[in-house]
Amino acid sequence: MGYEMIRSELTTTSIETGKKFDGKLFYDPRFGQSEIRSTGFITRNLLDAGGNWTDFGIKHLDEETRASWKEIATRDIIATYEKAGGNANNMVLPIWVRQEQNPPTDSNINEFEDTGQLSANNAKGLQKAFELKQNTDSLLQRLSLKNLKYPIDADYGNTQDYIQIDQFTYRAPNPSVLFPTQTKMVEAKEGRDFKKGEKNPGLVEKYDHYAGAGDTLLYGVQSRTPKEVPLGLVKLPMPNQLNDSNNVAWGEDQLNALTAAAATIASGGVQNTLDFIDDVAKGKFKGPFDALNAIFESGGEKGQGIKAFLEQATRNPNANLNARSVVGSSILNLLGFGVSPEAILARGAGVIPNSNLQLLFNAPALRAFRFDWKMSPRSREEAIRINNIIRFFKQGMAAKKMMNDAGRSYFLGTPNVFDITFKTSKTNQEITNTNNSVLRIKTCACVGAAVNYTPEGMWNAYEKGQPTSCVLSLQFKELEPLYNTDYEEDPFAYEDLTGFVPENAIGY
Repeated sequence: MGYEMIRSELTTTSIETGKKFDGKLFYDPRFGQSEIRSTGFITRNLLDAGGNWTDFGIKHLDEETRASWKEIATRDIIATYEKAGGNANNMVLPIWVRQEQNPPTDSNINEFEDTGQLSANNAKGLQKAFELKQNTDSLLQRLSLKNLKYPIDADYGNTQDYIQIDQFTYRAPNPSVLFPTQTKMVEAKEGRDFKKGEKNPGLVEKYDHYAGAGDTLLYGVQSRTPKEVPLGLVKLPMPNQLNDSNNVAWGEDQLNALTAAAATIASGGVQNTLDFIDDVAKGKFKGPFDALNAIFESGGEKGQGIKAFLEQATRNPNANLNARSVVGSSILNLLGFGVSPEAILARGAGVIPNSNLQLLFNAPALRAFRFDWKMSPRSREEAIRINNIIRFFKQGMAAKKMMNDAGRSYFLGTPNVFDITFKTSKTNQEITNTNNSVLRIKTCACVGAAVNYTPEGMWNAYEKGQPTSCVLSLQFKELEPLYNTDYEEDPFAYEDLTGFVPENAIGY
């Protein structure tokens, strides 16, 4: 399910024109994004993603209509959320909808979930300790409800391009490293993650998708999304400097004939080698020399391959010379003399082994980005908005103290993470307004936030010390590298932040 229209018959009379005025409700349960948009020749936002009525919406809708439409939107969004599987399927309610249901209070700030007794024998309590969420994040949610954008009168999405930065709480992407596969009994629901329970027909077992050690060996490390609860978003002008650089790490590697031949023997008897390792693990050999003798005395592929290799090395002059240099180097190194086989060959025979030097792929690289904005408030309201935006990023990138009932902090929680999206104007035919003519960015960590309060080289301030201008510099780094699958395309899929890349898009 993507970003789609869930209600199309919002109808009233415009207080501006006195004519019929229609709206449509859009919602993406995967990311908790929602909007009410006007219909007609030009599509305009009426209710933004933060649950705030835009100037255009206030211009055409009276207070009673706004309250009624918001009530309808809340009800429809909750119904769609539950239909999509709700929290069991990692669906997300918009921040403003959750605030309507459970408005934050000052009384619960700095309170934490109960973790139970933490001990080596209580894996459940330990796991929960790693999943603690601080209610200080509710402050960020409240800030986002103020429609955090600069300038405050910007016409983003209609006539102006902009950058949107969403903030989420972080969750560990690889829980299987510490915690095995776990199940728990929950109320019966339909879905791929559930199966019928044996003890109680009214309950089912929910699997948390944590892989055990066996699954990790067979299939690799299992990862999940690092994003959990959306905390809000900020809209800012397009940066004056917008660059990207995709890099991968390649490195030089050498493989001479002697090493290559030995590797061929080892890889050729993989199964026997694994059997031998199994014998060692089961304690069938008393010591390393017994194991070594077993290899040479074995009538299997391991022993025969090594024997044939040694015999060939003694008969072939080139291999013999190479092997002698390796053995001589090993003996000298045991005695404390650092001499390489290449040095022995160069000094003794005036040759060196062909290293077959090649450039081989090592690993992908993580991308980093920096954005700068100079912000100059023109009113008290705009100054407050700028301060809120600065706090939104500084507080979001801060490490989290996870204190127990005794007020002690044993662990530090991971800071929040961010999605960065470039957006442009949209038409009636477009579902989203993602700008496909520039790069896409994966989920990032904010690794640096700097503010210059004196960009003109001297202190200038309005009343109460508000700087006349400041420069906000943010540095982000992606949480995972790019892969070729990130460029896959599905012509039948809606565009979204993490979905398939259209054919005419640059991509990542």
